[in-house]
Amino acid sequence: MPFEVDQKKEGVVISARIHPGESNASWMMKGVIDFLVSSDPAASELRDKFVFKIIPMLNPDGVINGNYRCSLAGCDLNRRWKYPSETLHPTVWHTKKLITKLAQERPLALYCDIHGHSRRKNAFFYGNGSPTEPNAARVFPFLMSKLAQPHYSYDYSRFNTNRTKEQTARIAVWRDLGSKHSNIYTMEASFCGPKPVKFEPHRGKAKAPTAQELNYHFNTQDYLELGQNLCKTLAVYRTASETTMGIQNIEYQIEQYHIEKEAKLEQEDLIR
Repeated sequence: MPFEVDQKKEGVVISARIHPGESNASWMMKGVIDFLVSSDPAASELRDKFVFKIIPMLNPDGVINGNYRCSLAGCDLNRRWKYPSETLHPTVWHTKKLITKLAQERPLALYCDIHGHSRRKNAFFYGNGSPTEPNAARVFPFLMSKLAQPHYSYDYSRFNTNRTKEQTARIAVWRDLGSKHSNIYTMEASFCGPKPVKFEPHRGKAKAPTAQELNYHFNTQDYLELGQNLCKTLAVYRTASETTMGIQNIEYQIEQYHIEKEAKLEQEDLIR
């Protein structure tokens, strides 16, 4: 590929399995990889427009030895991203170097660290909030709500920089890159399954599904589909970002969704 063509590609980094016990993260990662190497037209488009750096397993020693959360050094590696040691936390240290170098070479379109969640239901994102651009980090998760139903919930997603999470990949990488990249996320999927959520952007005025309709446990196919839908969302996001109005229109939709949601909640409070 000619150098000038390659330089126009944006960078994408996707990592998983920093916590050994979150085996569902590996199934989502498999969905990502299987989709990206497939003959699907959307996958071909993604390969043409992005340079992908995939780290399927950030804690292989912990996985091999049957740890639940820590590495062989007894460290929770997702609490070592701010000041990683090349000796004690080599996978984190080298991944940080890789992300920094990639962001220097080309625009970073997405960094997503894939996890499993032992308590909350559904699949959802943790993102970083910005006081100057409050909706910028919400665009990608908002778009995914249109594609990844019924497993994914935009309304379950959270966008903040809690001090207790400063050493996680999501916040440490975001700060290292100058807090300028909105698309840096932790993507979580429940160990359990979906749960009805009252308000969701994709639903419009339709009623939420009942608990009986969503009374099932996530299986490996569900996790594979979540990984595939992460990639499909990236394709939709890329198309929207080709024009300024595209992203602005989505941010407007997000703003309107939250205004309408607050109005409905206030109305329900008045009825009570």
